[in-house]
Amino acid sequence: MDTSGLELRFRIGSIPVVVEPWFWLSGLMLNMQSMQGPRIALWLLVFFVSVLVHELGHALATHAFGARASIRLHSFGGLTQPSRNLPRWRNIAMTLAGPGAGFALGALALLVLRFVPDLPPLAYWTVERLMIVNFFWGVMNLLPIPPLDGGHVLLGLLGRRYERTARIIAACVAGLIVLYGLSSGQIFLTIMFGLLAFQNIQTVRAMGSH
Repeated sequence: MDTSGLELRFRIGSIPVVVEPWFWLSGLMLNMQSMQGPRIALWLLVFFVSVLVHELGHALATHAFGARASIRLHSFGGLTQPSRNLPRWRNIAMTLAGPGAGFALGALALLVLRFVPDLPPLAYWTVERLMIVNFFWGVMNLLPIPPLDGGHVLLGLLGRRYERTARIIAACVAGLIVLYGLSSGQIFLTIMFGLLAFQNIQTVRAMGSH
């Protein structure tokens, strides 16, 4: 394990992992209501494990298809970088493996809550957050909005010929979520999907100018 340069570096088997300093700050920003005593550290643990397991899903699928992969955890998420491009259907399978790993972790947490009686309050809180985060993020990641996993799947299914259509769909879906975020007072959701909508609109405009 290497902590030089403020980045945390380690390996899981043959998979190199880099954790940027901003990753931890973004984790705190995502759940400010948990900023009480030991729950601060426990929330960061939930955030770290959840994102890492998600990216490991991508990385292990990449390895299963004969390529190498590296993981970088950055602000508000992570990125798994394959050593080479995968064929279309393998790339889609690799993309879906991330949310799949998260759902598996969420299901494991649900089983613990269901079948392990009398958990201490902090342990129960931690496992419950692990379940909620992985189910919620898993569903959110499957939305057809690049660069979310669901967006990559949509692009893979439609192909480059229909990328403009995929981006328009993404901007519309993100816009609907922005409206929901505004009406429900969820600031982070509004900002995040507002940025995703803007990003896809800009891509559509750039494609139209060529």
